[in-house]
Amino acid sequence: MSSVQGSLVVVGTGISVSGQMTLLTQSYIKEADIVFMGIMNKIGENVVQKLNSNCHNLDDLYQSGKSRGITYTQMKDRIVEAVKQGQQVVAAFYGHPGVFVNPSHRAIEEVLALGLPARMLPGISAEDCLVADLGLDPAQFGCQSYEATQFLFRKYHIDPYMMQIVWQVGLAGEHTHTVLNAEHCQNGLQLLTDTLLKHYPEQHQIILYEAATFAVCEPKIEKLPLIDLPSAKPSLISTLVVPSLGLPEYDEEKLAKLGLTKEVVIESRKS
Repeated sequence: MSSVQGSLVVVGTGISVSGQMTLLTQSYIKEADIVFMGIMNKIGENVVQKLNSNCHNLDDLYQSGKSRGITYTQMKDRIVEAVKQGQQVVAAFYGHPGVFVNPSHRAIEEVLALGLPARMLPGISAEDCLVADLGLDPAQFGCQSYEATQFLFRKYHIDPYMMQIVWQVGLAGEHTHTVLNAEHCQNGLQLLTDTLLKHYPEQHQIILYEAATFAVCEPKIEKLPLIDLPSAKPSLISTLVVPSLGLPEYDEEKLAKLGLTKEVVIESRKS
């Protein structure tokens, strides 16, 4: 290990890299000895490379048929090894670096375990874009959020009065972590629909959403009845949004413990 102390800063470049990268993130990229990129598109990579010429792509580690678990470990190892060598390292990931980015968390944990400095800076995530593009406030009704395959494999309790966000719906039911094409997961989409139909009417309007990855593009927003979901063609980055059925009834027992009544609360919210 070098006598010079290495460090790690993990940053998010936003979904549309050219317009969503924060000034603080840009500053760290400029000052880094080496930058590792997991950005997934050439335009975004070019934006980062203009800030620092010593950039190295991590996306070459993806291969069809190769477990993403292996890929993530190799990404983490590249990042940590550079820190061990005494370099000031930035790892730049698409979107928010802590959301659906396994190697970012693992690299920070390992660097901290070595007694070296490591931190994460936030970035604009797909969820941030979703809220803005769809005009849905997750605080209005509450929100439940899941990865699609995890949603199918586990005994979650759906609250239909909350908004549901199901990430990577194009990979619903995919368990091998080797698939890089959403066409192989139609059975999972049918099972997901069957699960949701236990809580929502067939004609309940749902949304398939993809954030715009370039500033000149528009987001993809497809609205359809829940019953039609199995015939949809989501991509690897599609997100399923199931809007709330509305607010549930007041819990009058809890209100009484607070010295309130339903009528008092309703009246106060009118003003």
